[in-house]
Amino acid sequence: MKKVLLFLVFTLMAGLALTGCSQNDGGNAEATTTQDIATEAADSSAKDNTDDAGAATTEKAASTTAQNTNSGSYDFSSYEKRIDSVTKEVNNAKTSSSTKTNQDRFFALKQKINAIDNDLDSLDDTFEHAYESGDMTFDTYKSRERSIEKLEDQLDLAEDALENKFGIDD
Repeated sequence: MKKVLLFLVFTLMAGLALTGCSQNDGGNAEATTTQDIATEAADSSAKDNTDDAGAATTEKAASTTAQNTNSGSYDFSSYEKRIDSVTKEVNNAKTSSSTKTNQDRFFALKQKINAIDNDLDSLDDTFEHAYESGDMTFDTYKSRERSIEKLEDQLDLAEDALENKFGIDD
């Protein structure tokens, strides 16, 4: 009797452990989450969409960084436009039934997000160096640091939306 009861308990535990291990392909919850994330990103930065200028924007930002390091204000609009552009691309991206196509689309958009993130990190390093060398005041440095963090938060929302849309957690 003990063996039968023990067998039933182990069978029940194994059955419960394996229940719920299937993949949810419904996608409705992910679509809602993606839309919510994308809406937050779009609402937090209501700028006009422009085409991604890629390398030209990066070069312009780098040259402007050197010129504006000592001035009191810095124009982050090129980064805001790039983030808005990539966010809209993520929102408009369509998933496919083909895993390969989804991966290609995901990594193409992920590469754009990473490029913007790398540019923001470089800009942050430039400001930090200017502060440490005495070319920038602490208040100016902190203000710019907060602006960069806000932009990185918007970029993180776009990245989260991308991962939710394609079901890839990178």
